[in-house]
Amino acid sequence: MHRRKKDNWDARIFDLVAAFEADSINTFLDPESYHDLIDFYHAEEQFDKALRVAQLAGDQYRFSTDFYGRQAQLLLYTNRAKEAKDILEAGLTFTPGDFELRLLLCETYIHTGHISIGLGLLEDLKPQADQQELSELLLTEASAYEKSANYVQLFHTLCAAIRMDYTNERALERLFLCTDICRMHEEAIVLYQEIIDDNPYHSVAWYYLGHTHSYLRQISEALEAFEFSFLSEPSFEEAYLEFAELNYESGRVENALETYQDILERFGSDSDLLFRMGSCLHQLGQHESARQKLEEAARIEPHNDEVIFRIGQCYAAQERWTSAIAVFNKAIRMRADDESYYLALAEAAFEKEKFELAEQAYNNALDLAPDNSEIWLDLAWFMVEMLRPADALVLLSEARDLVQHPELAYAFVACLFSTGRRQEGLARLSDALEDNFQAYPHLFEWHPLLRMDADVNALLHIHRKEVH
Repeated sequence: MHRRKKDNWDARIFDLVAAFEADSINTFLDPESYHDLIDFYHAEEQFDKALRVAQLAGDQYRFSTDFYGRQAQLLLYTNRAKEAKDILEAGLTFTPGDFELRLLLCETYIHTGHISIGLGLLEDLKPQADQQELSELLLTEASAYEKSANYVQLFHTLCAAIRMDYTNERALERLFLCTDICRMHEEAIVLYQEIIDDNPYHSVAWYYLGHTHSYLRQISEALEAFEFSFLSEPSFEEAYLEFAELNYESGRVENALETYQDILERFGSDSDLLFRMGSCLHQLGQHESARQKLEEAARIEPHNDEVIFRIGQCYAAQERWTSAIAVFNKAIRMRADDESYYLALAEAAFEKEKFELAEQAYNNALDLAPDNSEIWLDLAWFMVEMLRPADALVLLSEARDLVQHPELAYAFVACLFSTGRRQEGLARLSDALEDNFQAYPHLFEWHPLLRMDADVNALLHIHRKEVH
């Protein structure tokens, strides 16, 4: 959960790393130094190097069970269970009763599909385990239920592991992942609340409680939980981010922006944070400030098409259409398979009276998302605006065979009237009113003059009576 970043390492570790990678470790290191090296490479996801260090440490401290365990953990992590089993059995020849090695051996059997053997060995360990050890035993037992896809039993076993030791963060993390699978969110809330009642400053429990409330769309409760999470642990960057994101998604944009500013001051900036801040400013109508933040993000990550697109949206909001067109085209060159980029380009080109470019952009969007009814309607509207109702009629006829949308029928009727096919238009209008009377205002959006048409109003009057 709390990622240990390279910037947070003691400077001493880099001397150890440099010596190890230069193959100049030719004297005995103390066990702590070996553990630090293993932790460093594990955090950097350089698992082969971590394993080499663990093996070197094991050779130097042959009677230390710690390094047998660390080798086995790394081998399990990299799906080399057979080698892990061999290492554990070698370690157990020196200390047959070592709890950690025996627990890892159980995990190895479960990992390789020998679930009944693994569970049997776990049962043998339970009588001698203290409460914290029993929590670890139950966590290992839970992996057997995960292996057999028994997710309800997995959930309950993880709950039991956590109740034995509220500080077992590995069990908490797995419970959080399991909760979504088996949809036991209400039960998870009860457990998180138990942990918080025991320790009101348990930032991880608050964090997972926030996620669970968020899943259930209990927004106020989720925001409160995320806030308590980072108030309990001011270095918990993920909690700040979730709090800000949920504020943004739920329309509390000013709160989101304020939190992103806090994150910037506490943890420094990166492209993603600047993008989120720019998005908030754009939502708040501060388009110039938004664009400046987004351009900062683009300087850090120049090939991020989403950042470039949002810059174009800022230009469009300021009606700086030439700049918007240029930026939307740049976003499209980076990513040519997003229909929303083409739709934004089409709108900007239309406003700049570059009609050929606009139509081509609409067609490109339609090619990418032919199941999107809004694109069909946008392109038809464009054709009507270009005084091409006959072309719009052909397009809408094709659209009605492919997509469903209540506006399509009324747009089609409007185009029939615009092309002089009045009687057909009245007949189709009667059908549309029968199918979906409530959507009839779309007709007047497409053809305002029909508000004063006596025959149209007569049909509306007839169908209104039928509805009521």
